[in-house]
Amino acid sequence: MKQSLAMKRIRVNILSPGRFHVCDLARELHKNGFDVKFYSFVPTSRAMKFGLPKECSASLFYWMAPFLFLSKVVFRKSSFFSRLTTIVQDYLTGWLMRDCDVCIAMSGCFKYAPIRAQKRGAVFITERGSTHILTQKAILDEVLPKGKSVADFNVKRELACYEAADYIAIGSDVVKRSMLERGIPETKLFLNTYGVDLSMFTPSDSKEEKMYDILFVGNWGLRKGADIITKITKELTNFKILHVGTIGNFPLPNLPNFKHIASVDQTKLPEYYHRSRVFLHASREEGFSMVLSQAMACNLPIVASYASGASNLKNIVRSPEYVQVFDSPSVDDLCSGIRKAIQQQKELTGHYGGNAVENLSWEAYGKRYADFLFKITG
Repeated sequence: MKQSLAMKRIRVNILSPGRFHVCDLARELHKNGFDVKFYSFVPTSRAMKFGLPKECSASLFYWMAPFLFLSKVVFRKSSFFSRLTTIVQDYLTGWLMRDCDVCIAMSGCFKYAPIRAQKRGAVFITERGSTHILTQKAILDEVLPKGKSVADFNVKRELACYEAADYIAIGSDVVKRSMLERGIPETKLFLNTYGVDLSMFTPSDSKEEKMYDILFVGNWGLRKGADIITKITKELTNFKILHVGTIGNFPLPNLPNFKHIASVDQTKLPEYYHRSRVFLHASREEGFSMVLSQAMACNLPIVASYASGASNLKNIVRSPEYVQVFDSPSVDDLCSGIRKAIQQQKELTGHYGGNAVENLSWEAYGKRYADFLFKITG
C-alpha cells in the first residue's frame, strides 16, 4: 500500500504520434498506480478500445487533424510538409502538456517537448523501436534507392534525442548491440521486450487442416525482406504462403502459391495465425517485431532473421528449437528452416513457449517498466 501511494504521486507523460506499443504502456502504468497522460493523435474513443482509461487520454487529434489530412492527402509526397508536421506536433505537445515527473517520448518524433519537460525537472526517456538511427540508415542505404532511405532531418533529431535523454528504452538485444556499437553507454539503456495480448493471441483449439504453410504479417517492403520472401515463394512452390499487411516499396509476387490480404484489425489477426503452420520474418532491420510474440503466443514455430529481434524469444522459451534464428540468412537457409519448422509443427504437442508466454504479456511488460520508473525516481 505504501509503494502504491508513492507511485500515485509519479506523473508520467507519454508522447506518441500514434498508438504503437506505448498506448499499451500507458494502460499498464496506470494499472500499476502511476498518474498517466497519453499525448497522441489517437482519438480518445479509439485509445479506449485498447483499454486505456478515458482520463489517461490527452488526445491532440483535433488539433493536428488539418496537418494530418494535408500530409496524407494533399502533400503526400512532400518531404518538406512531413518535416513541418513533425515539428508542429513536437512544439504543440510541448506547449499543451502538463508538468510531469517522467516524460516518455517516441524517439525522433518528439525532441522539443521532452527536453522542455526535462528542463522542468522530469526524467526524459526516449523510446527507440528500431536499431540506432545510424545503423538503420546504413542498412537501408544498401537496399533502397537514393533519397528513399532515412532522411538527414530524422537522423539529426534521433541523435539529439539520444544525447539529451536520461535513458533510452529499447525492445531487443539487436537494438542494444547497435547502440553499444555506436557509443551509447550501457547504463543509459533500458531493455524491456514488448508484450502481447494473451487474451487475444492463443493457440488454436481447432484440429482442422491448415490453409497456409507460411505466414508473414507486416509491411511488404525491402526493409522487412519482401524480396527475400518472394524468392522463397518461387523456391517452395509446394508451400502456400500468406501475407497479411500493407503493401510497401516492393511488388507483390504474382504466383499461384502466394496470397495477400490487406491490413486487418488486430482482433482479426489470430484467425490467420490459426490457419497457418509456420511464421516467417526475414527483416533486414527491426527493433523487436511484436508479431513474433503474437506468433509464439499462437504456438507457431518461427523462422526469422536475427535482425527481427527473434533471439529475445529464443532465449526464453521452454523449447528454443521452435524458434530458428539466422544471422544474415540466405534464401537457402530460410527454406531449410521452413521445411524443418513445417515438420516440427506437425509433431508439436503442448505450448513450446512454456512460462515465457506469461513473461511476454503486456502486464509483465508494464510491471517491468513500473519497477524501472520506481527505481529511477526514488
